[in-house]
Amino acid sequence: MLGWRLLSSLLLWGIILTLVTLRYTNGVFLLIAIVGLAAQREFYLSQQTAGRTVFLKTGLLAGALLYGATFFSVVSPTGGFPDAFSGEAVLVLLVILGALTRRVFHPKVEGATTAMALTLFGFFYVPYLLNYATKILYCVPQGGGVALLVYAVAVTKFTDVGAYVAGNLFGRTKLSPVISPKKTWEGLVGGVLIALLTSLGLIHYFPQSLGSLAGVHGWILGIGLAVVSVIGDLGESVVKRDARVTDSGQFLPGIGGALDLVDSLLFSLPVFYGYLVFTGRI
Repeated sequence: MLGWRLLSSLLLWGIILTLVTLRYTNGVFLLIAIVGLAAQREFYLSQQTAGRTVFLKTGLLAGALLYGATFFSVVSPTGGFPDAFSGEAVLVLLVILGALTRRVFHPKVEGATTAMALTLFGFFYVPYLLNYATKILYCVPQGGGVALLVYAVAVTKFTDVGAYVAGNLFGRTKLSPVISPKKTWEGLVGGVLIALLTSLGLIHYFPQSLGSLAGVHGWILGIGLAVVSVIGDLGESVVKRDARVTDSGQFLPGIGGALDLVDSLLFSLPVFYGYLVFTGRI
């Protein structure tokens, strides 16, 4: 399992680094959309495994349209068009109305509220939150957002690595015994420390791309992204335990499903984007 995990991680990071090196921004976007839709599908399938009704095709179509709406809004902005009527905002409204309409024409009345709620939750939980990767990717012209996205992903994922290593070596005190018995406070501390070192190291060695995050920002983001990524990881654990599944899927051997791959990013990317906007880094 460790060998498969290492191989899958090297393959995934190899693809990402190749796209980054070639500055193929649209290729990175395509990878985000593919992984995001796979993760959303796994969420819906886990709910069906638990015996619940969801509108899988409707939800996936909405997720695909969301990525497309955001892509075209940043590539070809409408200039002066009110934010409340942007493509993304309109799509969210249509998803809500579509879920209600879909239920009206469903042959069964039982479980109507659950089906609508789960379909909408799957949409907002996975593609809506992961879509902040697209916003970060295109927030700086001429491919500058790629570096910011890689920074956020690296800090988040190295939190996982640090927590895994520190937890195995020093873990004694359970962090959340009911939700995730293997996670420990010692692992959390290790994850935060590795994330902080990753943050400061990337900013130091890539000043041209990440210079806007220098100084106190590197410290705040290193610690902050680590904490919210752990919360995101625990959030997915709640979803899996509620559906009584161990892994969300088999997207990558040794790692698990696509949802297992992006769970921590679903929290860290929106926080990172919000921080960039709030502090005027972009």
